[in-house]
Amino acid sequence: MKALNRIIKLNNLLPIIFSSLFLFGIYKIINDFGQIIDNISKITLPILSLATFIYFLSVILRYIRWKIVYLELFENYKFNMINETIIGYMANNLLPFRLGELYRVNRISKKEHNSFVRVLSTIFTERLFDVVALVLLLVLALPFVNQFDFKLFELSNTAIFISILIIISIVTLLFLRKIIFFEILIQKLIFLFNDLLSFFYECRSYKKYLFISVLSILIWIIESIVYYVIADYFILDISRKYLFTIILIVCSITNLSGIIPSLPGNLGNFEFFGTLSFLAMGISSSIGATVIIIVHLVLFIPISILGFIIISMQKLAQKK
Repeated sequence: MKALNRIIKLNNLLPIIFSSLFLFGIYKIINDFGQIIDNISKITLPILSLATFIYFLSVILRYIRWKIVYLELFENYKFNMINETIIGYMANNLLPFRLGELYRVNRISKKEHNSFVRVLSTIFTERLFDVVALVLLLVLALPFVNQFDFKLFELSNTAIFISILIIISIVTLLFLRKIIFFEILIQKLIFLFNDLLSFFYECRSYKKYLFISVLSILIWIIESIVYYVIADYFILDISRKYLFTIILIVCSITNLSGIIPSLPGNLGNFEFFGTLSFLAMGISSSIGATVIIIVHLVLFIPISILGFIIISMQKLAQKK
Protein backbone atom coordinates (compact mmCIF):
# COMPACT_ATOMS: atom_id res chain seq x y z
CA MET A 1 0.00 0.00 0.00
CA LYS A 2 2.86 2.36 0.81
CA ALA A 3 4.37 1.67 -2.61
CA LEU A 4 1.05 2.41 -4.29
CA ASN A 5 0.76 5.68 -2.36
CA ARG A 6 4.24 6.61 -3.54
CA ILE A 7 3.16 6.03 -7.16
CA ILE A 8 0.07 8.19 -6.68
CA LYS A 9 2.14 10.99 -5.14
CA LEU A 10 4.61 10.72 -8.01
CA ASN A 11 1.80 10.95 -10.56
CA ASN A 12 0.59 14.11 -8.82
CA LEU A 13 4.09 15.54 -8.90
CA LEU A 14 4.87 14.80 -12.56
CA PRO A 15 2.44 17.41 -14.01
CA ILE A 16 4.06 20.11 -11.87
CA ILE A 17 7.57 19.05 -12.91
CA PHE A 18 6.85 18.82 -16.64
CA SER A 19 4.80 22.02 -16.85
CA SER A 20 7.42 23.93 -14.86
CA LEU A 21 10.15 22.75 -17.21
CA PHE A 22 8.12 23.74 -20.27
CA LEU A 23 7.36 27.15 -18.78
CA PHE A 24 11.10 27.54 -18.19
CA GLY A 25 11.60 26.58 -21.84
CA ILE A 26 9.16 29.32 -22.88
CA TYR A 27 11.12 31.82 -20.80
CA LYS A 28 14.30 30.84 -22.65
CA ILE A 29 12.72 30.91 -26.11
CA ILE A 30 10.83 34.21 -25.94
CA ASN A 31 12.89 37.34 -26.51
CA ASP A 32 10.39 40.09 -25.72
CA PHE A 33 7.60 39.54 -23.19
CA GLY A 34 6.67 43.21 -23.38
CA GLN A 35 5.91 42.83 -27.08
CA ILE A 36 3.65 39.85 -26.34
CA ILE A 37 1.64 41.82 -23.79
CA ASP A 38 1.35 44.69 -26.26
CA ASN A 39 0.19 42.29 -29.02
CA ILE A 40 -2.42 40.65 -26.81
CA SER A 41 -3.86 44.06 -25.93
CA LYS A 42 -4.48 44.70 -29.64
CA ILE A 43 -6.76 41.71 -30.24
CA THR A 44 -10.34 42.78 -30.94
CA LEU A 45 -13.59 41.46 -29.49
CA PRO A 46 -15.01 40.43 -32.92
CA ILE A 47 -11.95 38.22 -33.55
CA LEU A 48 -12.24 36.62 -30.11
CA SER A 49 -15.99 36.10 -30.58
CA LEU A 50 -15.49 34.48 -33.99
CA ALA A 51 -12.75 32.19 -32.67
CA THR A 52 -14.95 31.20 -29.71
CA PHE A 53 -17.92 30.48 -31.96
CA ILE A 54 -15.78 28.26 -34.21
CA TYR A 55 -14.40 26.40 -31.20
CA PHE A 56 -17.92 25.59 -29.99
CA LEU A 57 -18.70 24.18 -33.43
CA SER A 58 -15.93 21.66 -32.82
CA VAL A 59 -17.41 20.91 -29.39
CA ILE A 60 -20.75 20.10 -31.01
CA LEU A 61 -19.00 17.70 -33.39
CA ARG A 62 -17.26 16.12 -30.39
CA TYR A 63 -20.67 15.60 -28.81
CA ILE A 64 -21.94 13.89 -32.00
CA ARG A 65 -18.88 11.64 -32.14
CA TRP A 66 -19.15 10.70 -28.47
CA LYS A 67 -22.85 9.89 -28.94
CA ILE A 68 -22.04 7.44 -31.74
CA VAL A 69 -19.36 5.71 -29.65
CA TYR A 70 -21.50 5.68 -26.51
CA LEU A 71 -24.54 4.16 -28.22
CA GLU A 72 -22.35 1.41 -29.62
CA LEU A 73 -21.54 0.25 -26.07
CA PHE A 74 -24.80 1.26 -24.38
CA GLU A 75 -28.24 0.92 -25.90
CA ASN A 76 -29.44 4.29 -24.62
CA TYR A 77 -28.75 7.11 -22.21
CA LYS A 78 -30.81 9.51 -20.12
CA PHE A 79 -28.29 12.24 -19.31
CA ASN A 80 -27.79 15.45 -21.30
CA MET A 81 -24.77 14.48 -23.40
CA ILE A 82 -23.96 17.94 -24.76
CA ASN A 83 -23.94 19.33 -21.20
CA GLU A 84 -21.65 16.54 -20.01
CA THR A 85 -19.36 17.13 -22.98
CA ILE A 86 -18.97 20.78 -21.98
CA ILE A 87 -18.54 19.88 -18.30
CA GLY A 88 -15.83 17.38 -19.23
CA TYR A 89 -13.81 19.98 -21.11
CA MET A 90 -14.33 22.47 -18.28
CA ALA A 91 -12.99 19.90 -15.82
CA ASN A 92 -9.99 19.22 -18.07
CA ASN A 93 -9.17 22.92 -17.86
CA LEU A 94 -9.33 22.86 -14.07
CA LEU A 95 -7.71 19.50 -13.27
CA PRO A 96 -4.16 18.36 -14.15
CA PHE A 97 -3.24 15.62 -16.64
CA ARG A 98 -6.71 15.56 -18.27
CA LEU A 99 -8.33 14.20 -15.10
CA GLY A 100 -11.48 16.04 -16.17
CA GLU A 101 -12.22 12.97 -18.29
CA LEU A 102 -12.42 10.88 -15.11
CA TYR A 103 -14.67 13.50 -13.52
CA ARG A 104 -17.04 13.31 -16.50
CA VAL A 105 -17.02 9.50 -16.47
CA ASN A 106 -17.71 9.42 -12.72
CA ARG A 107 -20.72 11.71 -13.14
CA ILE A 108 -22.17 9.60 -15.93
CA SER A 109 -21.53 6.20 -14.35
CA LYS A 110 -23.36 7.36 -11.21
CA LYS A 111 -26.29 8.83 -13.14
CA GLU A 112 -26.69 5.89 -15.50
CA HIS A 113 -25.56 3.15 -13.05
CA ASN A 114 -23.14 1.88 -15.68
CA SER A 115 -19.64 0.43 -15.32
CA PHE A 116 -17.08 3.18 -14.74
CA VAL A 117 -14.48 1.49 -16.96
CA ARG A 118 -16.99 0.87 -19.76
CA VAL A 119 -18.02 4.53 -19.77
CA LEU A 120 -14.34 5.50 -19.63
CA SER A 121 -13.74 3.35 -22.71
CA THR A 122 -16.00 5.67 -24.74
CA ILE A 123 -13.75 8.64 -23.87
CA PHE A 124 -10.62 6.57 -24.46
CA THR A 125 -11.92 5.64 -27.92
CA GLU A 126 -12.40 9.32 -28.76
CA ARG A 127 -8.88 10.13 -27.66
CA LEU A 128 -7.41 7.39 -29.84
CA PHE A 129 -9.25 8.76 -32.86
CA ASP A 130 -8.00 12.25 -31.90
CA VAL A 131 -4.37 11.11 -31.85
CA VAL A 132 -4.69 9.37 -35.22
CA ALA A 133 -6.40 12.42 -36.76
CA LEU A 134 -3.76 14.83 -35.40
CA VAL A 135 -0.86 12.68 -36.59
CA LEU A 136 -2.50 12.36 -40.02
CA LEU A 137 -2.96 16.14 -40.35
CA LEU A 138 0.64 16.69 -39.22
CA VAL A 139 2.01 14.21 -41.76
CA LEU A 140 -0.11 15.65 -44.59
CA ALA A 141 0.77 19.27 -43.81
CA LEU A 142 4.55 18.96 -43.27
CA PRO A 143 5.50 18.40 -46.95
CA PHE A 144 3.82 21.69 -47.91
CA VAL A 145 5.87 23.79 -45.51
CA ASN A 146 8.79 25.59 -47.14
CA GLN A 147 10.95 25.32 -44.07
CA PHE A 148 10.89 23.48 -40.80
CA ASP A 149 14.08 24.18 -38.92
CA PHE A 150 14.78 20.97 -36.98
CA LYS A 151 18.14 22.46 -35.99
CA LEU A 152 16.17 24.92 -33.89
CA PHE A 153 15.58 22.11 -31.43
CA GLU A 154 19.34 21.90 -30.95
CA LEU A 155 19.65 25.45 -29.61
CA SER A 156 21.70 25.48 -26.45
CA ASN A 157 18.95 26.60 -24.10
CA THR A 158 16.43 24.19 -25.54
CA ALA A 159 18.95 21.35 -25.56
CA ILE A 160 19.69 21.92 -21.89
CA PHE A 161 16.01 21.98 -21.12
CA ILE A 162 15.28 18.77 -23.01
CA SER A 163 18.29 17.07 -21.41
CA ILE A 164 16.92 17.91 -17.97
CA LEU A 165 13.55 16.52 -19.04
CA ILE A 166 15.10 13.26 -20.25
CA ILE A 167 17.15 12.86 -17.08
CA ILE A 168 14.05 13.35 -14.92
CA SER A 169 12.14 10.82 -17.00
CA ILE A 170 14.93 8.23 -16.72
CA VAL A 171 15.27 8.75 -12.96
CA THR A 172 11.50 8.43 -12.60
CA LEU A 173 11.45 5.16 -14.53
CA LEU A 174 14.37 3.76 -12.53
CA PHE A 175 12.58 4.75 -9.33
CA LEU A 176 9.38 3.04 -10.42
CA ARG A 177 11.18 -0.17 -11.41
CA LYS A 178 12.39 -0.56 -7.83
CA ILE A 179 8.88 -0.51 -6.41
CA ILE A 180 7.75 -4.00 -5.38
CA PHE A 181 4.22 -3.62 -6.68
CA PHE A 182 5.19 -2.06 -9.99
CA GLU A 183 4.90 -5.30 -11.98
CA ILE A 184 1.50 -6.00 -10.44
CA LEU A 185 0.42 -2.48 -11.32
CA ILE A 186 1.54 -2.97 -14.94
CA GLN A 187 -0.47 -6.19 -15.18
CA LYS A 188 -3.56 -4.42 -13.91
CA LEU A 189 -3.02 -1.61 -16.40
CA ILE A 190 -2.82 -4.15 -19.23
CA PHE A 191 -6.17 -5.63 -18.21
CA LEU A 192 -7.60 -2.12 -17.93
CA PHE A 193 -6.28 -1.25 -21.39
CA ASN A 194 -8.11 -4.25 -22.85
CA ASP A 195 -11.33 -3.05 -21.23
CA LEU A 196 -10.78 0.42 -22.66
CA LEU A 197 -10.72 -1.07 -26.17
CA SER A 198 -14.29 -2.34 -25.83
CA PHE A 199 -15.54 -0.25 -28.74
CA PHE A 200 -13.05 -1.83 -31.14
CA TYR A 201 -13.90 -5.33 -29.95
CA GLU A 202 -17.64 -4.84 -30.31
CA CYS A 203 -18.11 -2.50 -33.26
CA ARG A 204 -18.24 -4.37 -36.57
CA SER A 205 -19.49 -1.51 -38.74
CA TYR A 206 -16.80 -0.17 -41.06
CA LYS A 207 -19.11 2.72 -41.91
CA LYS A 208 -19.05 3.76 -38.25
CA TYR A 209 -15.27 3.66 -38.14
CA LEU A 210 -15.13 5.74 -41.31
CA PHE A 211 -17.71 8.24 -40.05
CA ILE A 212 -15.96 8.66 -36.69
CA SER A 213 -12.60 9.07 -38.46
CA VAL A 214 -14.00 11.76 -40.76
CA LEU A 215 -15.62 13.49 -37.78
CA SER A 216 -12.30 13.42 -35.89
CA ILE A 217 -10.41 14.99 -38.79
CA LEU A 218 -13.14 17.59 -39.23
CA ILE A 219 -13.04 18.40 -35.51
CA TRP A 220 -9.34 19.20 -35.68
CA ILE A 221 -9.59 21.12 -38.92
CA ILE A 222 -12.26 23.31 -37.31
CA GLU A 223 -10.14 23.76 -34.19
CA SER A 224 -7.22 24.67 -36.47
CA ILE A 225 -9.42 27.43 -37.87
CA VAL A 226 -9.58 28.87 -34.32
CA TYR A 227 -5.78 29.17 -34.43
CA TYR A 228 -5.96 30.52 -37.98
CA VAL A 229 -8.46 33.30 -37.18
CA ILE A 230 -6.16 34.63 -34.47
CA ALA A 231 -2.91 34.04 -36.38
CA ASP A 232 -4.28 35.82 -39.46
CA TYR A 233 -4.78 38.92 -37.33
CA PHE A 234 -1.08 39.09 -36.39
CA ILE A 235 0.77 37.37 -39.24
CA LEU A 236 0.43 39.46 -42.39
CA ASP A 237 3.59 38.75 -44.37
CA ILE A 238 2.67 35.29 -45.72
CA SER A 239 -0.23 34.02 -47.82
CA ARG A 240 -3.34 32.82 -46.03
CA LYS A 241 -3.15 29.42 -47.72
CA TYR A 242 0.39 28.88 -46.48
CA LEU A 243 -0.51 30.23 -43.05
CA PHE A 244 -3.26 27.63 -42.72
CA THR A 245 -0.74 24.89 -43.55
CA ILE A 246 1.46 26.19 -40.73
CA ILE A 247 -1.53 26.29 -38.40
CA LEU A 248 -2.38 22.63 -39.10
CA ILE A 249 1.12 21.71 -37.94
CA VAL A 250 1.02 23.97 -34.88
CA CYS A 251 -2.43 22.74 -33.85
CA SER A 252 -1.35 19.10 -34.23
CA ILE A 253 1.84 19.51 -32.21
CA THR A 254 0.28 21.56 -29.41
CA ASN A 255 -2.56 19.10 -28.92
CA LEU A 256 -0.36 16.02 -29.16
CA SER A 257 1.69 17.55 -26.34
CA GLY A 258 -1.34 16.82 -24.14
CA ILE A 259 -0.13 13.24 -23.72
CA ILE A 260 2.66 14.63 -21.50
CA PRO A 261 1.65 15.15 -17.84
CA SER A 262 0.82 18.81 -17.28
CA LEU A 263 -0.92 21.33 -15.08
CA PRO A 264 -4.63 22.09 -15.68
CA GLY A 265 -5.47 23.11 -19.24
CA ASN A 266 -2.15 21.71 -20.53
CA LEU A 267 -0.50 24.87 -19.18
CA GLY A 268 3.16 25.10 -20.12
CA ASN A 269 3.16 22.23 -22.60
CA PHE A 270 0.71 24.03 -24.91
CA GLU A 271 2.66 27.31 -24.91
CA PHE A 272 6.09 25.70 -25.25
CA PHE A 273 5.36 23.37 -28.16
CA GLY A 274 3.12 25.92 -29.91
CA THR A 275 5.69 28.71 -29.75
CA LEU A 276 8.53 26.38 -30.72
CA SER A 277 6.54 25.11 -33.73
CA PHE A 278 5.91 28.66 -34.95
CA LEU A 279 9.56 29.50 -34.43
CA ALA A 280 10.67 26.43 -36.38
CA MET A 281 8.62 27.67 -39.35
CA GLY A 282 10.05 31.16 -39.39
CA ILE A 283 7.51 32.97 -37.19
CA SER A 284 9.08 35.10 -34.46
CA SER A 285 8.78 33.83 -30.89
CA SER A 286 6.88 36.94 -29.77
CA ILE A 287 4.23 36.59 -32.50
CA GLY A 288 4.04 32.81 -32.11
CA ALA A 289 3.65 33.06 -28.35
CA THR A 290 1.02 35.79 -28.74
CA VAL A 291 -1.10 33.59 -31.01
CA ILE A 292 -0.70 30.54 -28.78
CA ILE A 293 -1.56 32.39 -25.57
CA ILE A 294 -4.70 33.94 -27.08
CA VAL A 295 -5.76 30.59 -28.56
CA HIS A 296 -5.26 28.95 -25.18
CA LEU A 297 -7.44 31.58 -23.52
CA VAL A 298 -10.17 31.04 -26.14
CA LEU A 299 -10.05 27.29 -25.56
CA PHE A 300 -9.97 27.74 -21.78
CA ILE A 301 -12.20 30.58 -20.61
CA PRO A 302 -15.55 30.38 -22.49
CA ILE A 303 -16.12 26.63 -22.11
CA SER A 304 -14.98 26.72 -18.46
CA ILE A 305 -17.48 29.48 -17.69
CA LEU A 306 -20.26 27.66 -19.56
CA GLY A 307 -19.45 24.39 -17.78
CA PHE A 308 -19.56 26.12 -14.41
CA ILE A 309 -22.94 27.68 -15.29
CA ILE A 310 -24.36 24.27 -16.31
CA ILE A 311 -23.19 22.62 -13.07
CA SER A 312 -24.59 25.52 -11.01
CA MET A 313 -27.97 25.28 -12.75
CA GLN A 314 -28.05 21.52 -12.18
CA LYS A 315 -27.37 21.97 -8.47
CA LEU A 316 -30.07 24.63 -8.21
CA ALA A 317 -32.55 22.31 -9.96
CA GLN A 318 -31.75 19.52 -7.50
CA LYS A 319 -32.49 21.78 -4.52
CA LYS A 320 -36.00 22.65 -5.77
